[in-house]
Amino acid sequence: MARPSTEAERQQVFDFESYGLRIRVASNDARTFNAATAVVRRSLLGQLTEAASQEFDHIFRLDRRDNGHLMLELDGRELGISDTELKAFRFFDSILRVTVGESAAGLVFLHAGVVGWRGKAILLPADSFQGKSTLVTELVRAGAEYYSDDFAVLDGQGNVHPFPRQISMRTENFMTYELSVADIDGKAGTVPIPVGLVLLTRYEPDAEFTPVRETPGNGLLRLIPFTLSMRRYPEFSMQVLHKISERAIIISSLRGSAERFVKTLLDFVDNNVN
Repeated sequence: MARPSTEAERQQVFDFESYGLRIRVASNDARTFNAATAVVRRSLLGQLTEAASQEFDHIFRLDRRDNGHLMLELDGRELGISDTELKAFRFFDSILRVTVGESAAGLVFLHAGVVGWRGKAILLPADSFQGKSTLVTELVRAGAEYYSDDFAVLDGQGNVHPFPRQISMRTENFMTYELSVADIDGKAGTVPIPVGLVLLTRYEPDAEFTPVRETPGNGLLRLIPFTLSMRRYPEFSMQVLHKISERAIIISSLRGSAERFVKTLLDFVDNNVN
């Protein structure tokens, strides 16, 4: 349990609870503090309650040094220094979400894109730079409900809850920009839904969809690397993954371009997921 230092208490602080965690964000600079607070509210989609506390699960510090560089610290450990605000706040956004995903009690955060289709969730586990945001975007354009392009948030029953952040897209030279669901004339999911299909895939030009159905045991094992809470809550995480692997279809296959693949995937779901 992290405790605020006397120095931190003298500076600007934002204390809140989110997903069962008590968190403090502090800064020695008013402009940096206001921007960091805005990042928190956007990153956690407003799923927080401002609350005073004497003890915290995590304390973030984002301080501006004399040379103007920004230093990010988590629980007393320096994570990095950035010479631009853009890089600093993107890094803070990412670390905040991962920290919450690893630590939230009673929920499992899976690194995956998620859409809803006919009352069931399609999970797309993938690391960064594997095209899951592009695939999620095309699925939403095709009529699927948007749940997340970042994390599948699963409760103890294995149901997926909405985590509809702005969709983060990358250009060919790795510049990033964001899309809202409205930008693509889509609809966001609003209620928890069970998992119907888990697709383990990666893009290769001109690849054909040749789905291989995983056994429940092998499917579970393949989901473990994407499960943020595994290190801190291994027993609970395994229970949730077991429910998914027993109830959902888990398949693996290469895929071609997202635009061409979407109809194939949705047809597969229609024909195989009850």
